[in-house]
Amino acid sequence: MKISEVMSMPECHWVKSHLTQYLDRDPSAPLTDAELRRLEVHIALCDKCAAVSEDYRETSKALSQLRTHVDQESINRLSDSLKRLTSGE
Repeated sequence: MKISEVMSMPECHWVKSHLTQYLDRDPSAPLTDAELRRLEVHIALCDKCAAVSEDYRETSKALSQLRTHVDQESINRLSDSLKRLTSGE
């Protein structure tokens, strides 16, 4: 391990702990301007953190494209079960 890698480990840890907050643009927990700059500069310079960031982006994109489909038969069975439960059967 190179000295530069050891010295950047705390920064990598900080970036990874704030990465989802950064990528999701969570309005309930926004990063400050200084934190945004810190994170963006580090990702630009650190191949490992850049790779983690890209993996997260790709995973997030893939998950957002998934569509769930519930067939009508399942809905009917669930509805029947709820009717039986609420009617005391």
